[in-house]
Amino acid sequence: YTIETINQLVDEGMLFSYATARSYQTAKKVTQGLQAPFPLIVYNGACVRDNVSGEILLSHCFQEDIHLLLDHFLNNHLYPIVYAFIDGEEKFSFIPEKCTPGMLEFIESRKDDPRIRIIHHPKDFYVGQIFYVTLIDETDKLKPFYAYYQKQYHCLFQKDIYTNQQSVQVYNGYFMDGTDIGKGGTPYYA
Repeated sequence: YTIETINQLVDEGMLFSYATARSYQTAKKVTQGLQAPFPLIVYNGACVRDNVSGEILLSHCFQEDIHLLLDHFLNNHLYPIVYAFIDGEEKFSFIPEKCTPGMLEFIESRKDDPRIRIIHHPKDFYVGQIFYVTLIDETDKLKPFYAYYQKQYHCLFQKDIYTNQQSVQVYNGYFMDGTDIGKGGTPYYA
């Protein structure tokens, strides 16, 4: 009923969009049938995509200083999931043998996702234009990193909605009200 109503209202001229922490792929699963041509704000505002075509309209990628954050994580034996545009395609990279149980559960929920990029060496985390970094691990391990980076980047410290495990998510982007808050990010236009 809601999808039909929104589609009808948009057909009648109503402007509509929504913002979510989800990726475009997971957002489309829960909004299947919503055909309104509008910009969809995903990854907590790190990316804006066309709802119908999926085209990337805007993405706030990190500058190379994100490599220092990755170095810090890796030097402390924290292996993230790194989201980046690689050769024009959205991918998320991880090292399976270094994943925590929570990360493996998260990845298993996306086993057929075309964005998956399995890597075997930490240097491969640095490939592409990085726009989002996620850690899923024990609260005591993650809390100091959240405290350290929350003033430098946009960080969320919360339970992952898919695994109920503690996560830290680091990104550049927009507030959910649409105002620009990029902190040193580089816009990426496809």
